[in-house]
Amino acid sequence: MYITIRIYKIEKRLDFRNLKIIIIDTGAANVHSVNKAVIKAGITPCISKNKSDIRNSDAVILPGVGSSNAVMRSLINLELTDEIKFFGNSGKPLLCICVGMQVLFDKSDEGNTKCLGIIKGNVKKFPENMVDINNRKMKIPHMGWNKLNIINQKHKILKNIPNHSYFYFVHSFYCEPKEKNKIIANTDYGIEVCSIVSDDNIVGTQFHPEKSGDIGISIYKNFIDMVK
Repeated sequence: MYITIRIYKIEKRLDFRNLKIIIIDTGAANVHSVNKAVIKAGITPCISKNKSDIRNSDAVILPGVGSSNAVMRSLINLELTDEIKFFGNSGKPLLCICVGMQVLFDKSDEGNTKCLGIIKGNVKKFPENMVDINNRKMKIPHMGWNKLNIINQKHKILKNIPNHSYFYFVHSFYCEPKEKNKIIANTDYGIEVCSIVSDDNIVGTQFHPEKSGDIGISIYKNFIDMVK
């Protein structure tokens, strides 16, 4: 009598339905539109400003609209600055959007604001005298659709995102990383502007993925896929 024994390889996979993704509610951000976009990407996130929620999450999104000064003031009042720095050092994915990206840096010229200092560099105001190729004065803020000039196509946040894809921008200040190798994509608007920055598990987008249609949803899907 012979007994056949079959050994099956069991592959451990994350159940994405059980992922805990926190959108930080700073009170100065477009949290509800980001929430809807993440749901479209396949995950129902939690909007929270609770330290424990943030620390125990699988990934965090820091959105932001308005000014760096207002967002930083809100984070300080909520006692979340150290919590965000801790999470940034945890190795878990952190996505920062628009002003959320700007406060990652050391300092912003907007209100001479001291920021989180997670990524080295400063945030500067667009020059007042910028002109386009037809010598017409360019409007500030930079508002509307503009294309990405992708530098690092292999970055996970850009999976299936073609070079020169268009995203929606609204900003009067731009980020200038000290280490240029952290720039994943840039955008031309009178000057060359950093539109995606990354430092390991941390990603910042100057544009608004949640306002950028289907291709913006793809950014959120890629962010979800970054969860290990």
